[in-house]
Amino acid sequence: MKIDDLDSWLAAAGALRWGVAKAEAVDPQAAAAYERWIAAGRHATMDYLERYPELRRDPRFLLPGAQSLVSVAFSYYSPLSRPCPIARYALGSDYHEVVRQRLQAVARQMSEAWGAECRVCVDTAPLPERYWAQRAGVGFIGHNRQLIVPGHGSYVFLGEIITTAALPVSEPCRASCGACQRCQQCCPTGALSAEGVDSARCLSYLTIEYRGEFPADVDLHGRLYGCDRCQEVCPHNRCPVPTTIPELQPRPAVVDLTPERVLSLTQDEYSHIMSHSAIKRAKLSGLQRNARQLIVKNRF
Repeated sequence: MKIDDLDSWLAAAGALRWGVAKAEAVDPQAAAAYERWIAAGRHATMDYLERYPELRRDPRFLLPGAQSLVSVAFSYYSPLSRPCPIARYALGSDYHEVVRQRLQAVARQMSEAWGAECRVCVDTAPLPERYWAQRAGVGFIGHNRQLIVPGHGSYVFLGEIITTAALPVSEPCRASCGACQRCQQCCPTGALSAEGVDSARCLSYLTIEYRGEFPADVDLHGRLYGCDRCQEVCPHNRCPVPTTIPELQPRPAVVDLTPERVLSLTQDEYSHIMSHSAIKRAKLSGLQRNARQLIVKNRF
């Protein structure tokens, strides 16, 4: 078993950075902090974040016999010629599909070369990804609750390979935001604080997860789907590394969307534009609701 082989496989898959943590129970302090966040109702209506607590606390429940967890970061950043009301992460193909396919290819190589069992996770499993990324030395959790990769920034997707292979563990990332509070100060809705994200005030939550019509006074601050403000103002994102993965490049048909164009879309047009896109999570009705709210608030 050669760690150099894993490095080559992940580099070929387009990984920006990766590391290894021992598969074990989550630190009690981290688990308690998450439980306090849930108890305070800061997850708003996202009830799924309360489910499967045993899996969230220990990745070995996801793969019996697991010894290692490989945390992998992929850049999704691409420069844009003009501001876009859609979050950068959603401008390309659905990262769940793209990252999973690439990590599954690596997992197959690990199984074939080492005889190890592997399980790939990409956001959908109840795994505290940013916690494990920090444990694996990939980056640190910023005040905006994003995973920040030192020297590269936070425009990254995370994925994991849980494996029965006993791999050398990486040194956890000890970096931090320090006294910087720029993301908290610049959040348009004041959703960020020392206690983390107040989802009910977060524009990403409101434009993606929230269901139903908005109260009349809700201001989306120009956001049609998701929000990048806390990343845009972060000093660690001054020189983000552009993605090398073709599927994650922005789609012109998505970048060019305006509230007026969204309101004119038929279901067939929407399905064509959003084929294999993370934006489909909001459905056409949700995206059109957002567009109406933006026009009402004269943001466009």
